[in-house]
Amino acid sequence: MPRRAAMSRPDPTLERAIDRYCAAFGRDAPPCIVGLDSAMAGAAAIMLADAVTARRPLRYCAIADALGGSQPPERASL
Repeated sequence: MPRRAAMSRPDPTLERAIDRYCAAFGRDAPPCIVGLDSAMAGAAAIMLADAVTARRPLRYCAIADALGGSQPPERASL
């Protein structure tokens, strides 16, 4: 029986940044991070942390726009 590929685990730094961001701004309208690869997770975590520090929530597409990603689907956020 072939072994099943292990599921990739979320980046713990990004997960902590998401938790802090949601604690500061709520879970109703977080920025979209769908489709981030592991190389972009660190940059996304920094953007989330900077938004909390500045006390300014990010636009829905801010992370995708900053990292040169494609436009995320509507309401496919954290």
